[in-house]
Amino acid sequence: MLAVVRKYNPNILFRKLYDWVMNWAENEKSIHFLCLLASCESVFFPIPVDPFLMAVSTAKPKKAIGYALLASIFSVLGGGLGYFLGHLFWEGSQDFFFNYIFSPEKFQLVLNKFQENAFWTIFMAGFTPIPFKVFTLAAGVAHIALIPFFLGSLISRTLRFCIEGGLIYFYGPKIRAFIELYFERITMAIGAIIVVAIIIYKLIG
Repeated sequence: MLAVVRKYNPNILFRKLYDWVMNWAENEKSIHFLCLLASCESVFFPIPVDPFLMAVSTAKPKKAIGYALLASIFSVLGGGLGYFLGHLFWEGSQDFFFNYIFSPEKFQLVLNKFQENAFWTIFMAGFTPIPFKVFTLAAGVAHIALIPFFLGSLISRTLRFCIEGGLIYFYGPKIRAFIELYFERITMAIGAIIVVAIIIYKLIG
């Protein structure tokens, strides 16, 4: 009985899935997998892109920024699929997402933020610990305009991934452990700085 419980323990299953994803970092088709992962993670896949991006980037630091841009583009494309899934099929798919992907509380929080300001909500998606897929699906459910959605997604995803890629490009593999340990704090701090800078610019202007 204990063996069965361990076999289907969500934490163990998640760890096995994570290990399977990370094994692809050493595959010759790792960049293809990076693009696929970035797309799927924006819709339903539970493993974030960041650790895989850092793994392939530390193997070839001088290509880290290029990898980050690829991850950004495919993440936005995947986000478009998430948007249309939320827009057209949410009633039939919401139980799956609430049971296996994210909580209703996180989803409702993002929906509330979209009512305040759609562009800034999707822009700040790159600087919060809430998974990007929550924002893409909620954007479709909230029927926000496509231009703010795609523009905010592109800026947000590019900034997030290029922070990782840029640090590895300039500092090499030795910076990876630091990024993994403090990345959420780094991105949240950068997001706050950007918001404050824009507010000051508007006040001065």
